This record gives sequence, structure tokens and C-alpha cells, in this order.
Amino acid sequence: MFGIRLVQMDTIYRDPAGNRQRIRELVDEACATANGREPADLIVFPETCTAGYSEEVFKEIERFAEENGGGTLRLFKELAASRKVCICTGSFPEKEGENIYNTVWFVDRTGRVVSKYRKMHLYSAMDEDQAFTHGTQMPVFETEFGPMAMMTCYDIRFPELSRTYAVRGAEAILVVSNFPNPKVKHWRTLLTARAIENQLYVIACNRVGAAGGSTYFGHSLIIDPWGEIVAEGDEAEGIVSGCADFEKVRQVRETIPMYADRRPASYPGWSV
Repeated sequence: MFGIRLVQMDTIYRDPAGNRQRIRELVDEACATANGREPADLIVFPETCTAGYSEEVFKEIERFAEENGGGTLRLFKELAASRKVCICTGSFPEKEGENIYNTVWFVDRTGRVVSKYRKMHLYSAMDEDQAFTHGTQMPVFETEFGPMAMMTCYDIRFPELSRTYAVRGAEAILVVSNFPNPKVKHWRTLLTARAIENQLYVIACNRVGAAGGSTYFGHSLIIDPWGEIVAEGDEAEGIVSGCADFEKVRQVRETIPMYADRRPASYPGWSV
């Protein structure tokens, strides 16, 4: 069993320096929430945690993009190593050559980058696909807790991604998000479905506050493989605490042998 802290951050709009300072403060706050209970083993931040998410941000994305993660990734690595905690960084714009990606990293307790995920499904209704390049890789990576994978916001509407992760061995999916009002019902329903249909944990961090004409409802969630809610936030900035035990993943998969009963040869268009 390991302890999880979801940081429901009210991202300061278009202010990377201010957000980096808030990230430092919020990591310390998350680490201080143990109080004799489960420790803070894994801290998760929301999507676009350095500048926010809007068409205005997308139009000037070059200003916010950081080469190979830049100073923001260095900050997360330093915090993970000094606080001896794993961090799912939330996403921020990563520049590589001519391309800019909406990227999230997983950093272990030593400050080492274990994996990164570049958002695959970009929200064309707000021209996200004009600012960013689509990611193409779907990594499942080993952690001290067990095998995990990551996705970002709009990705939760595409079951192909979560199923690919599950078939490749993921026992938890970390979701970083800027899911806005009034879609809280979609948020809960989609995340719960991803957990139940893949028999794994969904650990999802959503921002709060207002920016760029949108408001954000928080309600960060930890959902177990039965679809039960382990922890849920409200609409205020703060730390949502809970825990996960991957033994439950194995128990659920033994009780309902869904993976043994799949018929992938009969699913046209599926590669897994």
C-alpha cells in the first residue's frame, strides 16, 4: 500500500514563475499531510500547471514551452529527490526541435525521470491541436509501487488508450487534467468506467479556479479496480489524500477473469 496526494492547484494564469513557486509550496504542503497516517509516497499535479489552458495560451505557446522540460522539470526533480517522494509532474509545454508537446513526466524519489507521456488526443474544439504536436507513444513503466501509465485530460474520452495500457500490464493510470465546468458528471463517469473496464486504479488530478474564460471544478479522484471511490476532492484548492494497494488489482482480475475471456481477433481495427 502507498500514500497518494493529489494537488488540486489553482494555476496562476500565464505566470510560469509564480506557478513554480506555488509548486514548491504545494509539494511541502503535500508532504506535511501524513500526520501519522499513510505517508506521501506519490504526489500528482494537474495539466498545464505552469501557464493554464486556453486559446490565448495556445496562441503564444512558444513563450511557455521549455526545451526538454527546462527549469520546471529541474524543479520537480529537485523536489522529488530532496523530499524523497515520487512526483507525477502534471503537464506543461515541452519543446523538442520544431515541435511542442503537452507533456507529463514521472519522477522517482531519487529525482530520476522514469517516464514521460506526450498528450495524444488534442482538443481541436479549442485549437489545442494547433499549438501542440500529437504524442504517439503509450509507455507503461515500472515504479516501486507497480506498473503505471499516464494520460492527460481529453484522453479519458478514448477507451482505446486505457485498454492499450491495461493489456500492456498497467495496474494504475495517472490522469492529469484541466477538466472544466459543467462536465463534472462526464469526469466521474468516464474515470470510473476506465477503472472498471480495465480492472485497475485510476488516480486523477484536476485543477480548480478560473482562467481564460473557463472555471474548473477540481473533484480529483482515486478510484479502485472495482470502481469504488477511495478519495475525492471538492472545488477548493488543496491536497486530496488517499492510498492504493495493487494487491486489489490482482484480486479483482482473478475474481472476474476478463483478460482471459477477451477475443481480440474478433475486434476489427484493434491492435491489442
